Amino acid sequence: MYKSLSKLFHKDDTAWKAAYTSLYNSPLNRKIDISIKQMDSTKEFPAFFCYTEDLFSLFEKISSQLVMLHQLINNVPQIAIKHFRQSCLIEEIQASNEIEGVHSTKREIKTAIDYQADLTNANNTRLWGIVNKYEKLQSLDDIPFNNSQDLRTFYDSFVLDEVCRADPNNAPDGRIFRKSSVDIWGRTKVIHRGVNPEEKIILLMDKALAILQDKTIPSLIRISIFHYLFGYIHPFYDGNGRTSRFITSYYIAQTLDPLAALRLSITIKRSSRAYYKLFDETNAYGNCGDLTPFVNGFTVLIYKSIENVVKSLGNKMKQLFELSDRLEHTLSLDEIDYLIYFVLLQAALFSDDGATQEEIAAAIGKSPRTVSNHIKKYPKDHIIINKENKAYRFKLNIKKLLPPG
Repeated sequence: MYKSLSKLFHKDDTAWKAAYTSLYNSPLNRKIDISIKQMDSTKEFPAFFCYTEDLFSLFEKISSQLVMLHQLINNVPQIAIKHFRQSCLIEEIQASNEIEGVHSTKREIKTAIDYQADLTNANNTRLWGIVNKYEKLQSLDDIPFNNSQDLRTFYDSFVLDEVCRADPNNAPDGRIFRKSSVDIWGRTKVIHRGVNPEEKIILLMDKALAILQDKTIPSLIRISIFHYLFGYIHPFYDGNGRTSRFITSYYIAQTLDPLAALRLSITIKRSSRAYYKLFDETNAYGNCGDLTPFVNGFTVLIYKSIENVVKSLGNKMKQLFELSDRLEHTLSLDEIDYLIYFVLLQAALFSDDGATQEEIAAAIGKSPRTVSNHIKKYPKDHIIINKENKAYRFKLNIKKLLPPG
């Protein structure tokens, strides 16, 4: 078990200094060309991290979960996976906003999803830019994060519209980032002050992005380090958290799986006390710039994210097989009707809204007209119809059709 310097600092000053010297000079140490300073402290410490047994044990556990996730994805029907991904995307965006105290509804996010095909909607549809980037994350599109200008370009297309809607004064006013200082508040007091002036923000952010791209550092370690450094630098007046979580999710998608990346904000929200404590302890003077506890702790959150999606998808897959078996033995359906009911069952389990007639038709290899004609014949209490969107969405009424027992 790795011993935190910040905890030792409060117990034994001599042992703390000796432990710091030992860790900083350890052959397992990797130094970072950025210094860390607790707010209002006059002393800076060069940042470093150590490779630990705990960390590589976590990597093994994540690898095991990843194998399980891919097995599930390969065994779940494609339309079910499509709807599951969209539900996860909606929940992730909503959770990321809620962490920052930004209210957004599932309906707003769904509208932004529906309007993605038309670029003219980009400037007049709330959350359009955020949804657009999360969809690029899912399709593994390339988004450059090589330097500070890349980051600012991304920020403008991702969250600037939302930031300005809330308060136009929070738009970046520097050459790339902010010109003035910014304080990060806990419940009752300032707990951190972002880096200042802007020249230093640009310098440190370029270094942080170089670390993120450094292939000599294992991917999950550099992702974790960058996540910490982004919070420490705090380059914008507003939108830092949402931007940082997206970039982290983007690289988790590239490294592990896009589905695993759509649980990060949900996991952070559920573990918020532990998450913010990681930042507090890493920033502390007694921690001496050691990023190892943050890397270990944040990798645990990444593990919990992928564990969460495996558990959720596994439970839905189990329900699908159980209910499809009951469906087959509960109703007397011909081949086409069974196929339609099976897709409607998937829609009920894996999506919030349901499936359009076009999606159902594509899944069963029939025309939308054929699907429509069959659905019209079904008892009304068998089907739930969502009429909120232009294209109606349909799903099976599981409670009515397949009661427990």
